[in-house]
Amino acid sequence: MTRRPRPAIGARLSGLVEGVGALGQPATTTLPLEALQPGQFQPRVQFAPEGLEALAASIREQGVLQPLLVRPRPGGAYEIVAGERRWRAAQLAGLAKVPVLLRDLSDQEARLAAAVENLQRENLNPLEEVRARLGVAAAVLGLPPAEVVPRLFALDRRPEDDPQAVERLDTVFRALGRESWRSFVKNRAALLSLPEDVQTAVEGGLDYRKALVIGRVEDAARRAELLRAAADGATVQALREQVAPPADTAADPVRAVARRLTDRRALATLDPARRRKLERLLAQVQALLDGE
Repeated sequence: MTRRPRPAIGARLSGLVEGVGALGQPATTTLPLEALQPGQFQPRVQFAPEGLEALAASIREQGVLQPLLVRPRPGGAYEIVAGERRWRAAQLAGLAKVPVLLRDLSDQEARLAAAVENLQRENLNPLEEVRARLGVAAAVLGLPPAEVVPRLFALDRRPEDDPQAVERLDTVFRALGRESWRSFVKNRAALLSLPEDVQTAVEGGLDYRKALVIGRVEDAARRAELLRAAADGATVQALREQVAPPADTAADPVRAVARRLTDRRALATLDPARRRKLERLLAQVQALLDGE
């Protein structure tokens, strides 16, 4: 059965979503299942079959208690902004129609509503939660998700560059609970740049802190060994000790810098200005090595 949002957080988030743009009053109606299509901003990737079956059983008994949020699309179709899991379960339950709240939402408004609705649930895996929080930040900043992480790092370093954006981020993430946007971008956003095998392990239940340690390893076979160790109960500290470079390598600044330059996660978090500065410095290093 679909969990209802936690009251304290749900009320505050409802106010935030209602205040995004001039959305007007929602119209409650019913639509055929075949008229609906999955949303493009859905952060949830996995829909566990057993969970859908349980929800379908509840729907057979009580119907769909919470309407889906949808928006009209060209050609007479409707995109599901929030409630895809209920839509899938309604199909399993044999329903022909479902109740919906029909709204004319922009992409930015739809992204925010989809992310907020999913974050009010308690069964997202860590990667899905990161995608949802990234979607919230993208909607607040008016940026594509691919540009959000560098922007968040830039705002963390220089909040005075855009105090209004910082205030909006503070307000929304405070309402979401659990962590600030600064903590999010520093500690968990890097999950999305982990190797595919490590991301798969996170979806299967691997602790994200262990995943971030294992994700530093370039060699796939070595990562597989560490993933097995983590599955057998290795702690975060034990994994760090296995991943840490030998003492002589750690003491060698050239090797240390070379290792950082191959760290895709670290490079991905650089904002454009720092990346240009790094490229200039690398050009100077290259000139020195060439004897110029």
